[in-house]
Amino acid sequence: MGYINFKEECFTANEQLKNRILNNENLFNKITSSKKLSKEFTPSNELSFKCFKERTFGNSYYKNEKDFITIENKNIICSKFYKCNFNNLKFKNCKFIGCIFEDCNFEKGGVIFEKCILIKEDSDEYPNLNRKDNWGCTFKNCKMYVKFISSNIGFAIFDNCFIYNSSFQISNMTSVVIINSELKNLNFEDISLFGAKIINTYIIDLEFTDKNQSKLDEQTFVDRIPLRYRNRNEYEGLYMVYETLANKFNNNSLKNNFGEYYFLCKNMQRKTLNFLPKTVSYLYLLSSGYGERPLYSILFSLFLILFFAILYLFLGLDVNDNLVQYTINSLMSTSFLDFINDFNEAFNLSVGMFAGIGLINCQPIPKAYFASNIEMLVGVVMVGIGTSTLIRKLIK
Repeated sequence: MGYINFKEECFTANEQLKNRILNNENLFNKITSSKKLSKEFTPSNELSFKCFKERTFGNSYYKNEKDFITIENKNIICSKFYKCNFNNLKFKNCKFIGCIFEDCNFEKGGVIFEKCILIKEDSDEYPNLNRKDNWGCTFKNCKMYVKFISSNIGFAIFDNCFIYNSSFQISNMTSVVIINSELKNLNFEDISLFGAKIINTYIIDLEFTDKNQSKLDEQTFVDRIPLRYRNRNEYEGLYMVYETLANKFNNNSLKNNFGEYYFLCKNMQRKTLNFLPKTVSYLYLLSSGYGERPLYSILFSLFLILFFAILYLFLGLDVNDNLVQYTINSLMSTSFLDFINDFNEAFNLSVGMFAGIGLINCQPIPKAYFASNIEMLVGVVMVGIGTSTLIRKLIK
């Protein structure tokens, strides 16, 4: 059993998302009807409490970053943007509170959010001690070519979005939910992903270029990445994503989380290997689950014991000076009770050889010595692998 129950985590994340959507809707309706906010928010007259449809913000041409139009020091409150285009824009020191972006495109030369806040954390209701709204923005069915710099996008929802060639730098992404989306060629630098959830999302080309350290915790969850093309290029890309995630969990001293994504990484990597390395990888998987599944060692050892027990029946056993040796024909004519008795003797012999404790009531005939020697060697190796895997998991 893995440390992370992916099915349970997805269910929990979806329930959390439902509650967040309901919370966002309630706050949106309440604020839009009352227009009452704390004094720290001064709504922009031209951009707040409005519904924009099929509007273009910026221009329709590709521009260099230095030529972007800058929108600065704006509080954009409870606005809906439907099928809008945001092109060649730089939002600086802006606050987006409860905004909803649906079927929008953040494209052309891209959009920059620098020192922006996309969340309302504190509650305006009294008493508000220890009460949080945690009201983030929602992006649904959006195409996003963006850069977030020193921004707070905590509790945001990205639903069915395509986020590509984008960068998140020194930003707070606490409890962000990304679901049913595609992430392509993303760069993370010194960000906080505490409690973030990425569910049913296709990820390719993910990179952390930290100068300090991106932060993850035990609540950070990335779902298994769905396969699309099932070819070598996809397998290579996905195993590198899993490896990146595993290393980042490891850097945050989250050893159990590291182990789960390392296991997924090695499973995906195996599909890219040639015959001989793939065979070795399969043995590593079966014997210990890449060092992450002690149960695999037990099951594989039991399989080997049963395999050698059956092998001894056909190679030959000396049971109290009586030869027991089966062929296909004799197997068909032997009674079930006699077979169980003979198999019991063979199984006892196999256990003794595998564990290295020697013989009991029977022994292999000379031509079966080779098989018993191999079993003893394999048993010594498997005991070592199983013990080390178990100790490794206990230490974690």
